[in-house]
Parts: sequence; C-alpha cells; structure tokens
Amino acid sequence: MADQTTSHHSPPLCFYYHGKPLHVLRHDGQWWLHSSDVLALIGRRLGNRIQQLLAAEPTHQNTPETEVTNACWPATALLRALRRSNKPLARQLRDWLNRQLLPALEQLPPTAPRWEQALALAAEAGVQVSHAVLQAVLAQGVRWQHSHWLLTLDYTPDHPLRHAHGRLLGLNSSATPLQALAQQIATPPGISADNGELLGLAAACHQRLHSRLSRQLLRDRPGQHRPA
Repeated sequence: MADQTTSHHSPPLCFYYHGKPLHVLRHDGQWWLHSSDVLALIGRRLGNRIQQLLAAEPTHQNTPETEVTNACWPATALLRALRRSNKPLARQLRDWLNRQLLPALEQLPPTAPRWEQALALAAEAGVQVSHAVLQAVLAQGVRWQHSHWLLTLDYTPDHPLRHAHGRLLGLNSSATPLQALAQQIATPPGISADNGELLGLAAACHQRLHSRLSRQLLRDRPGQHRPA
C-alpha cells in the first residue's frame, strides 16, 4: 500500500513476534508493516480475510498503483482489520501491536539510531529468554527449577535490515538461597563439588568470618589502641 521505491527511506526496523521477523518502517508520518511478514504470522486463511478488509480501506484506494503497492500495510489500517476478526491469532497480534510494539515506536525521535538499536536488541532478548523458559518448563515439567543463562547480543547497523542477533547459552548451575547453602552442602546428596572446591569454599568462609569478627571486636572496644 505504500510506495517504497524512493531511496531516502531509512532501513526498516526488525522485530520478532513468536520467533518470526516483523519489519516496520516509517513513511508519511505513520508506521507501516511488511505484508509478507504479517501473512507469515497469521497464516493463509486469516491472511486472505485481512487482505480483503485492507483492500476496501480508503488508504488503499487513494494510493497510486505501483509494483510495490501491497508490500507494506499501515499499522492503523491493519489494526482496524484485525479488530473485525474474532480469530485468536488476530486478537493476539492486535494486542501485541497495541500494547507493546506501537507504544514503544511512538517514543522514537525522528532520527534515533540508538533508540532503534535498543529496541531491536530488547525485542531479540525478550524472544530468546521466552524461548529458553518455555523449553525449560516443557522439558522438565513440575521438576523445573531456576536456571542460569548467558545471553549474547549483537547489532549490525550497516545491515539493510538492521538486524539484532542473539544467542542464549544454558549454564550448568542452580540458584540456592544463602540460608539453605550450608544445609545443602552438609546433607546428602550435597552439591557436585570435589574436595578441593569444598576446601576452598570453607577457607573463604572462615576468612570472611574472621575479618567480620575482628571489625566487630574493634567496634566493641573503642578505648583500646587499635593495631597499626
């Protein structure tokens, strides 16, 4: 619906909805979404219905016919079409656009590469963490416990799509409250640590306790000379 052949348009932003890319760009004072991305999100049947509704939009009738006329859809028109469908996919996409994507985009200044970078990386991080939690819960069921992940993110502003890359690495570690650490070490099966690691942990705890008790002793005996 938008003529994107002019060269002065900035590259589109790339976000991810349930792991699938969604490219968004600014044109004529409003946000436009790549139609192919939207169709990939909602499927063929719902996509055909949305295309019919958008074809009847006044914006479509007033747009000059070009070879890329149907490449992008205005977000406002897409939201109106999604509201006219009672399909769960339409409702979920509409809620995500209304509550998350569009409010964040409206905070962008006219030219803000740092904002674009932050939004792209934040969206990618959210997708990666959501997938990790989903996989952990589905794989372990009721036995699922806290896990640690290392999230690596990269951003390539010179890429035509300004794509954010992310990778999530699971770490073989668990989270234990400090109050339960001693009991976990002392009772079977304990923690998976060899004698050297346990000895180092005990030495560090002893040194920390000695330092704290020494400072407390000096505070309780202010009349005596402190060692140099």
